[in-house]
Order: sequence, then C-alpha cells, then structure tokens
Amino acid sequence: MAVPGLNERPIIIKRVKKTAAAHHGGAWKVAYADFVTAMMAFFMLLWLISNPDKERLHGLAEYFTPAPPSTSSLAGMSPGDTRGQGGRARRAQSDSTNSVGQPTMEAGTAGSARGGTANIPDASMRVLAQELRVALDAEPAENRQNVEVQPTREGVRVSLMDSDHRSMFRSGTDELNGYGQSLLARVAGRIARAGVQIAIEGHTDAAGNLDANWRLSGNRAHAARAALVASGVPQDRFTEVVAMGASRPVYPDQPERPENRRITIVLLAEESALPTDVSFRF
Repeated sequence: MAVPGLNERPIIIKRVKKTAAAHHGGAWKVAYADFVTAMMAFFMLLWLISNPDKERLHGLAEYFTPAPPSTSSLAGMSPGDTRGQGGRARRAQSDSTNSVGQPTMEAGTAGSARGGTANIPDASMRVLAQELRVALDAEPAENRQNVEVQPTREGVRVSLMDSDHRSMFRSGTDELNGYGQSLLARVAGRIARAGVQIAIEGHTDAAGNLDANWRLSGNRAHAARAALVASGVPQDRFTEVVAMGASRPVYPDQPERPENRRITIVLLAEESALPTDVSFRF
C-alpha cells in the first residue's frame, strides 16, 4: 500500500539576485592621457620638421644626440696636446707657445661645488650654446681654437680670444679690425633674436702699464658692445659692460700670453626657482 507523499520529489526554488554591472574603473583615463601625450609629441615633431631654419635644426639634433669623443681622433696625440687629457709639466708648458692644459675660466665654472651647487644650465641656454657653436664652426680651423662657447649656471659664456697670429683689435687700441667685426657680427646674428640679457667683459694680458690695461679692457668692452648693437642686438638687452684688465688671465702662469686678451660675452639665463644649494641634505 503506497503511502501518500513518500515518492514525491522535493521542489527546490532558486532565486537569482540581479545586480547592476560593476564600475570599469579609471583605466580608460590613463589610456586617454597616453594618447593625448603621443599626439602632442607628434605635432611637436611636425613643427620641428617644418622649421625652415636648418642651423637651428642642426643644433637641436646635436643637443638631443650627444656623441662621445672618438678615440680614433685622439690617436697619435700626447695627453698634454688636448685640454682635459692631462697636461705636461709646468716647465714644458712655459716653453711651449701652444695652449695646453685647462684654462682657469673653464675649471672655475665647471661645477662650483660637487654635491652642492652643480653646473646645471637651463635647457634653452644649452640649445642656444649649440646654435652658437654651429655658427662659429664656419670660422677657419686656425681661428676655432680661440673661440669658446661654454654653458654655465649663470647662462652661456662666449670667449673670443686673441692668438699669436690673429687678434680682434689693432695693437694697443680699442679699434676693432675686420676679423673682430666679422666675428662679433656672427655672434650677434644668433643672440639678437634670443631675448636674453647680455653682459660684456673686456680682458687684457699683463704686458704694459696696469692702469692702462684697465682702461683698455673697458674701452674694448664698449667697442664690442657697439659692434653687437650695429649688427642688430637691441641696446636695452645689455646689463653690464665690465673692465677686467689682467685680473683674470686664462693662463695665470703665463700672464702675457695672447689668449689672455679676450672679449667675453655672457648670455644671462633667467634665475632658477630652485635654491642655489640643491644637495637636499637632511
């Protein structure tokens, strides 16, 4: 006899709770930011390519693709023949008429303190320095060694030095010769549109009367300023015209060398928002 309800299967009811789709998060924002950055870089590349100033493009290319010095170019040269590769003894330097070793103006500005106030020039000033090097590379090879373009913390220092075979001024005067005028005109062509403030330093060697050297260095600095203005540099861009006399020779152990006679054009960078001491000591 069958018992009612024993063979009946239990009825199981499953209730599925439906919920809204989960939030996708902010991954799309990161992807969108990468896309916008790539597009900005692409348009900057198009702008640089369309720039008609080939020398500026060459300067930018050299800035972004620095090449280490080739070891093959140093083959066959003694360490004292190039600056920064060691040097000869002090007596050998005095006997030689060639410029060897590292001038004091390079050593004094190549990093004022290690770990405290390193030499960190502004990026725009580094590009300007490259443009000046490209412009001055057009000079004959015998004149290039007397032209130095050096980025520093204060900006860019352009030193135009005399040599045994070539000088910028007529001897003992503040009258620029043809070589000095053409050299300053070449520099003016690059700094006239840069918009930076300019200081000019006049330097002499230690030969002759001390007071006369001070006057001569000041007069030559003023003559260099006048030549830059005549070549298109606005007058209101000059902040200082300084007479240095023979107080800061390039080669202190040889104060009468012709390289000590020079005009230094200082292109002043804007003051950095960082403190002068960025060593971050705690």
